[in-house]
Amino acid sequence: MNKLEKFTFYSLIALVVWLPIPLGSNRDWAWAIAEMWVALQSLLLIVSYKGNLPFEHVKHYGLLVFGLVAFQFWVFLQTVPLDWSILSLVSPKSSEIYQLVEAPTGFISLDSRMSLVSLFKGLTYTLLVFNAIFLVNSSRRLKAIVVAIVISGTVQAFYAAMMVLLDVVESPVFGYRQNGIATGSFVYKNHLANYLMMSLCLGLGLIISQLHTTESGSKFVFVKRLIEGLLSDKMLLRLCLVIMVIALVMTRSRMGNTAFFAATTIGGMIALLFYKHKPKALVALVGSVIAIDTIVVGALFGLEKVKQRLVETSLDAESRDQVVIWSLDIIRDFPFTGTGMASFYTIFPMYSRADIGFYDHAHNDYVQFMVEAGIPATLLLGSIVLYSLWRTFNTIRSRHSKTMKGVALGCMMAIIGMLIHISVDFNLQPMANAATFILVLFLANATAVLPAVGSLPVKVTDSSKYTNKVKVSPDV
Repeated sequence: MNKLEKFTFYSLIALVVWLPIPLGSNRDWAWAIAEMWVALQSLLLIVSYKGNLPFEHVKHYGLLVFGLVAFQFWVFLQTVPLDWSILSLVSPKSSEIYQLVEAPTGFISLDSRMSLVSLFKGLTYTLLVFNAIFLVNSSRRLKAIVVAIVISGTVQAFYAAMMVLLDVVESPVFGYRQNGIATGSFVYKNHLANYLMMSLCLGLGLIISQLHTTESGSKFVFVKRLIEGLLSDKMLLRLCLVIMVIALVMTRSRMGNTAFFAATTIGGMIALLFYKHKPKALVALVGSVIAIDTIVVGALFGLEKVKQRLVETSLDAESRDQVVIWSLDIIRDFPFTGTGMASFYTIFPMYSRADIGFYDHAHNDYVQFMVEAGIPATLLLGSIVLYSLWRTFNTIRSRHSKTMKGVALGCMMAIIGMLIHISVDFNLQPMANAATFILVLFLANATAVLPAVGSLPVKVTDSSKYTNKVKVSPDV
């Protein structure tokens, strides 16, 4: 490939690292930067291929692409003004509300402007997947994306931990008050915890991909491998995981910590049962992450405080569970169409039965997506996630490539952790978390289709000079 295509790939890696830096890209100016970045990236990709993009690669990611495109089309329909007769048929409750305020026209969405903002974000996520499909076409590039996510997580973890250990009162750039809890460049501690959880899972999968699958055979070979491990980048990667675990504990996030350790436990058990040609050190590695990091690192950096928060949590004192319960009434009134993406804060006050403060999110992404997008669209997105999870299982069970199996296991743990964590928080709302999770879904599918050696073939046309050069990747 030419230099422009390589530059575009490097811009994808830079985007991965950049996304969490400006407040988790959870401000309008921050996600606007990301949207323009991805749009420019797409244009560069078209230019680099001279308009002959390898669309044959897309068929390998059919369900992922179809689900994302179909969901964005539905969000677009939510923002289209409809005739009253059509709106009354499609969404009677929306029609009733718009006519009640004597609006000149009606929409499926009760906040069409915010739904339009959400549509642009969704189109950005979809373009990001297309860019990843075209750019990440080899095991080497796949590994580079995973390493970029791990590096980004490590930088966030180190920054967050140092802010707490140095008793910094305000964040140095944006001036947000620090209250002794790790938040990194995010505003909300649970968003950092969720981001670290995904980074940790992928990092753990990367380490597993580097483990030996054969026995040492002799003490000499054992000592040789031990020394090589201590001097290799494997030890540096392990250090990155330790830093991220420290920061994860320091977030004091109850479900963030629970999701990570549950995901590693479940993923580790699945690997022990189904991993093809499992590494001999797999049991020790999974055990060390669960036991050593929990006991030693947790004792030093505050796992006891997380435990105390779990014990002291009272359902009576938690107003978030009331938000979820009352949101079920919204789903009952808008079961098929939803109220429009990003409209939760608009519709929820109508269903609130007590003064529990301002809630712009449901603190449960399952509920919020059903409220805003409707049950069918939410099930569509859920099918994408479950299908990606299934592909990771097939990869670790059937493929021979250590890189593909290791990354697949990391993606499996990240998906399991996310499915647990979003049941109590809104971790798919910040662009940094959502885009990273979408990349995890892409990686989960990529491990099933990318070759262990070389890259996916590119068809040569009369107007294209590109040919596929098969190179042996040193990581497989």
